Amino acid sequence: MCSGERISCIKYLMYAFNILFLILGLGIVGFGIWIRVDPDAGEYINESVDFNALLTASSIFISIGCVILLVGVVGVCGTIRRSQCLLVVFFISLCIVFVVLLAAGVIVLIQMDNVKDAFGNYLQSKVNVYKGDTDAKLFIHNFQEAFHCCGAKSGISDYPVDTLTEVSCKLETYQKPCAEEFFKTLAPNLGITAAVAFLGAVIMIIGMVLSMMFCCAVRKDSP
Repeated sequence: MCSGERISCIKYLMYAFNILFLILGLGIVGFGIWIRVDPDAGEYINESVDFNALLTASSIFISIGCVILLVGVVGVCGTIRRSQCLLVVFFISLCIVFVVLLAAGVIVLIQMDNVKDAFGNYLQSKVNVYKGDTDAKLFIHNFQEAFHCCGAKSGISDYPVDTLTEVSCKLETYQKPCAEEFFKTLAPNLGITAAVAFLGAVIMIIGMVLSMMFCCAVRKDSP
């Protein structure tokens, strides 16, 4: 295959990659927005002042998606203009995003138990003032209705004895702590997140290989 045909072949592969990369960026941005507007999670993000882990996660996803979109635009421009400089910037950007995503994934896995514990403590703080705080009472009531649960980390036993007559828990949910039920609800979404992260890693590795191949081909073809 001659040099011109080889460059054309790699160029079209770069176009295909960048389309996938831009779709990935849009998907991550959409996932971050979805966390904010989800009727189950979003309601408690908006009502919660002390616990904002989901809000932070949403912001991180949106930020990463926007960065990926920006990197994708650099890749498209570098491919169209056959610019070695832009292609190198594209390659370095992919490396940085790949490392950041990998590090973020490891941190999330390591800190997941801490996040669960922090959320349980937050719910417990609301349960503790259930009787005297109208806002806390409404928040816990809505949470228990939405996730079919009771209390914070243990169930009905989380409530002070003098509040048991006012608790809105249903009999079948007495032993279903809300922290546990909430993360059970999120579990399928975490699986989707892991799949998206794995797909993103594979796509970025392919992009790094293609960008270097195209950059080397352009350099060899330059007069």
